[in-house]
Amino acid sequence: MRKRLFRALAIALGGTLLIGLAGGLAGWRWFDTTILQDLPPDLSKLRDFRPLTACEIADQSGEVVDSFYLERRYWVDLDTLPDHVWQAFVAAEDQHFFEHPGVDVIGITRAIVTNLRAGSKVQGGSTLTQQLVKNLLLTSERSYVRKLKEFVLAWRLERELSKQDILQLYVNYVFLGSGNYGIEAAARDYFDVGAAQLDPGQAALIAGLVPAPSRYSPRRDPELARWRRSLVLGRMVDEGWIDPVDAIDYDDAPIVPPVRSTGEDLGDATAYATMVRREIRRVIGSDEVFQRGLRVVTPYDPAVQHAAVLATAAARQAHLERQGPKAIVERGTTGEPPADPTETCFVVQAPRGADLSKLRTATQTWSLSSKERQANVYDERAAQARPLSSQIGSGDRLRVCREGEGSTVVLDRQPWSQSAAVVVENATGRVVALTGGSDVTLEGFVRSTQARRQPGSSFKPYVYASAFAAGHTQLDRIMDGPLYLPAGNGKVWSPKNYGGGFSGPLPIRRALAASLNTVAVRLALEVGPTEIARTARSLGVRTPLRTDLTIALGSSEVTPMDQAMGYSSLARMGVPIEPVYLDVLEDSEGHRVGGRGETLRKSDGTEVVLPGRPLARALPSGVAYEMVDALREVVRAGTARRAYKEGYDRAGKTGTTNDCVDAWFVGTTPLYTVAVWIGTDGVGSLGDRETGGKAALPAWIAIMDALPDQKGLTFPVPDDAVRVPTELGVLGFVRGKVPRDVLQVPRPDEGPLPMIPR
Repeated sequence: MRKRLFRALAIALGGTLLIGLAGGLAGWRWFDTTILQDLPPDLSKLRDFRPLTACEIADQSGEVVDSFYLERRYWVDLDTLPDHVWQAFVAAEDQHFFEHPGVDVIGITRAIVTNLRAGSKVQGGSTLTQQLVKNLLLTSERSYVRKLKEFVLAWRLERELSKQDILQLYVNYVFLGSGNYGIEAAARDYFDVGAAQLDPGQAALIAGLVPAPSRYSPRRDPELARWRRSLVLGRMVDEGWIDPVDAIDYDDAPIVPPVRSTGEDLGDATAYATMVRREIRRVIGSDEVFQRGLRVVTPYDPAVQHAAVLATAAARQAHLERQGPKAIVERGTTGEPPADPTETCFVVQAPRGADLSKLRTATQTWSLSSKERQANVYDERAAQARPLSSQIGSGDRLRVCREGEGSTVVLDRQPWSQSAAVVVENATGRVVALTGGSDVTLEGFVRSTQARRQPGSSFKPYVYASAFAAGHTQLDRIMDGPLYLPAGNGKVWSPKNYGGGFSGPLPIRRALAASLNTVAVRLALEVGPTEIARTARSLGVRTPLRTDLTIALGSSEVTPMDQAMGYSSLARMGVPIEPVYLDVLEDSEGHRVGGRGETLRKSDGTEVVLPGRPLARALPSGVAYEMVDALREVVRAGTARRAYKEGYDRAGKTGTTNDCVDAWFVGTTPLYTVAVWIGTDGVGSLGDRETGGKAALPAWIAIMDALPDQKGLTFPVPDDAVRVPTELGVLGFVRGKVPRDVLQVPRPDEGPLPMIPR
């Protein structure tokens, strides 16, 4: 009997063991195939992992002017932060962080019991390590499988990284609401300070956001944010990390987060920051920028930029005062009157009979101020200003602004022209300032680099430089007289000079100063349009150019940046360079990784050369200097006489297109080149006699006067340029060899040339 009982027990026990073993093996196989095999095998790489980080853009003095990002995050080393910053996160999320191996079994059990009693989830059991691996390596799926993977990865991560390393990754990675990732971004946003300047109360408020950043946001619900801060401060007191009395003081601090800028309006820096962003992406690539969290120090000079913004705005305002407001925005409209105004300035419609005392919107009537009814208003049809009363017709729509609280309105005197300016440092190609127009937006249309406009006579230096390179000198005599050229379909093109008339034979130097069109076309006939386009491209013009004879008169569109770089190459004695926006690049830890003209090694091992290295010579130095010397005459006694300043070496060229659609002045000095354009975004005229010398040159002068003083500085004379006397009573420079005694000729009197009306 006993044997049978013993045998039955043995069989039962053996079966149980076999079933248990089989179950265990099956469970392990499931765990291995379902949990372990899908996990990353090596977590040691997280030791050097850096999440996507914002790119900061600084001016030449190191002041940050912009930042852009995929995730708004700024990396900060844990050892640069006061202890109470990381202590706040530990107190808020994982008080046993330094005691558990990645998973807190006691904490999980406590959370389960608490949640069961409450009937809902009121307490979480995830450790900081679990939160980190979930965000870094897993999805947000709610399942037991994902939770088991989280346990395993958390345990493994604690075997690979120290507690300090885990904390550093956590405080830099965690999402903290309002688009902020990491403690540094949150500190800047909510308290307008760096993370290293946070006090314990501020750190507690930010750490309290982690479970539900939107719900606990101090902007959305200050009282709920205050409650979370109190909770975290209390836990910090429990841990002995802050004094109870100090905690009370921090808890009493008001919760008033600063209004956060949208980043869409950077003021004067908007256009420049836009171009730096585009240049970074072009040269380095977006992935590299955000992976390394680059900090870019640029050549941007806020003082010069401000001067350029003011100068171009003043030029537009002066143009408005000369031509009058462009008040009539639409003529002869038969539709319903515009909607009633909600802004200070708005559009009204003239009634039948064009009674200016009964201008209409949908339900209101407005009266134009009596003093405004005879105001000169720009007439696009006549390209000049004429009294409004002589222009207005039934149905015309006008742009007006309120005058006081009543129904009286005045004409809107907002400048209607546009502008752009570029300032380049000649020696390096560094772009120290550029403007984008009166309405430029971040990542929007930047006229300095994107507006393709006809340059008019400001393109002529490429024509003359091509002729000099082909053997002409600025002292050669050339005929200014009628030309009759075939234009196809039996038509004839006969280029005219501004103001009409011809001067007969004269030195090329003077022809340039007078901006004679027939001379430019004659030279283009000699050297060929293709060669002129090649010269312009080699000097820095990047916009594609047409290659017909009209190129000699600036018919082929270019950008202000094209012109700035082209003239700057002449000032560099014929050696071009790319525009430079990137001076120094640093990674998120402050290590220098590249600079202007240097080779940058990217994370994938490939290399890129940052702009700033001189390119292949475009012109012999003597030819370039001769061209600059000829452009001096434009300033000394030609169409840009207003730019002349005793003791200052200045050279440049005005440009005005047909019907005064575009006005330019591009000029260079020994240190800087500045290009200025005034025009509109369309093809309408700026108005009668709105030339480069009148509309654009004053802005150039104002910008140049804002740059470092250059009195006494002169362009260095290259070895292959020699000085010779001219019949104009000045000394000119040509490329070639002459007897040494010619170089000793005394400088004769430089009397002014006859007035040239342009």
